[in-house]
Amino acid sequence: MSYAMKGRVVRRVEPGDVLGVEEELYPGDGVYVDEEGFVRAGVLGEAALDLESKTVVIKRLKQPLAPRPGSNVVGFVVGVRHDIVLVELYGLVSLSPKVAWLGEFSGVFTGGIPIGQVSGEFIRDIQEYYRVGDMVLARVLNAISPYQLTTKPPQYGVIYALCSNCLTPLEPAGQRSMRCPRCGSVEARKVSILASSKLLQVNIRRLLAVKRW
Repeated sequence: MSYAMKGRVVRRVEPGDVLGVEEELYPGDGVYVDEEGFVRAGVLGEAALDLESKTVVIKRLKQPLAPRPGSNVVGFVVGVRHDIVLVELYGLVSLSPKVAWLGEFSGVFTGGIPIGQVSGEFIRDIQEYYRVGDMVLARVLNAISPYQLTTKPPQYGVIYALCSNCLTPLEPAGQRSMRCPRCGSVEARKVSILASSKLLQVNIRRLLAVKRW
């Protein structure tokens, strides 16, 4: 349902709703463009289209985004112990039917990937899978914080990491390694098969710029 208000068209939307195409609309706050050029809602709220500028923005409703069991989340590795990876959770992602960025969490949430949930492999050294500073995609397993996470399935794992030698962003070189395009160094990681997603990379770089991690 939509209604007009002072040169704007306003309607209620949910994360992932299609608002138009990037050739016709300019995305504003709470809006993103997916890999096929569709302009989509990133948060739950009211989408307002300015008829003159063709800019669409979303005013977030009071119901904030928060992790839930089954949620796909993006987080920043803040600690690695011998039996768990500590993660600061930052955003929510949809993986089906296509990868879509749903928005950032309004509060601070923390989670952990126990060694038994890191991978389906036998793990001798957890540092061969994740390191402090990595950005990871994981699934939430429980309903309360600190959240238990899993990265066992192939779609989960590292989606952004920096070279230990020269701090250049690493590129996927398989599901268990990443390579530096600058110095050629190869580092072991548990790499998500979605690590090359342009949509994820665009939003990760935006998060890094805002957060200044």
